[in-house]
Amino acid sequence: MAKELSQSRYPLVIVHGGGSFGHPLAAKYELVKGFKRKEQRTGITLTRLAMNRLNTEVVYSLYSKGISAVSIQPSACAVVEDGKIISMEIKPLKKMLSLGLTPVLYGDVVPDLKRGVGILSGDRLATYLARELKARRAIFAVDVDGVFTSNPKITKKVELLREITLSWKKLSFRPNSRIKDVTGGMKNKVEELLELARAGIESEIANALKPGVIERLVRGERGLGTIIRKGKT
Repeated sequence: MAKELSQSRYPLVIVHGGGSFGHPLAAKYELVKGFKRKEQRTGITLTRLAMNRLNTEVVYSLYSKGISAVSIQPSACAVVEDGKIISMEIKPLKKMLSLGLTPVLYGDVVPDLKRGVGILSGDRLATYLARELKARRAIFAVDVDGVFTSNPKITKKVELLREITLSWKKLSFRPNSRIKDVTGGMKNKVEELLELARAGIESEIANALKPGVIERLVRGERGLGTIIRKGKT
């Protein structure tokens, strides 16, 4: 994926999720529910350590393919309230972009003014940054071909949706019980991207495991997965 991202025709801001590094720990210590007991301090430490390790691997992979990637720790610059970002210092990020660098952020355990701590998902972080930076578009890389009418990992009776607009009808998203995801999975992605669509920014959810898909998207192609936008044009 790093090799494909290196072919982008445009400046990039990269955000990755927690995967098998962060989600199991966040779930074990129930960090999504806020700070309730002192044992969660251990969970906060371990989750951040796991995400730092993952982020280092991601940044090094990008660097190895010629991308001048630099890490930005969300918990050092973002504050949320009841899970929603209420402030984030992005001036350093903008400066990095102006220098030709590629900022790399990630889902993180962050201060929450109401809950004490909370999980800022990569999905929510990406949509927030897309709005603040007035991004050309947002690309969400997943391990399926896009958004289906139900979970394609569980049932074969599904249909791939090529486009979702603000008039969409709610779909039946069934979680994959084998995967720990404290941030809502595909359902949350769609809801976040519909908010982005309301701001007039188009996004696309596509399969990063298929060779060439990410490269084609970052070079400007569209329609390789599920496009989410305000309405038909």
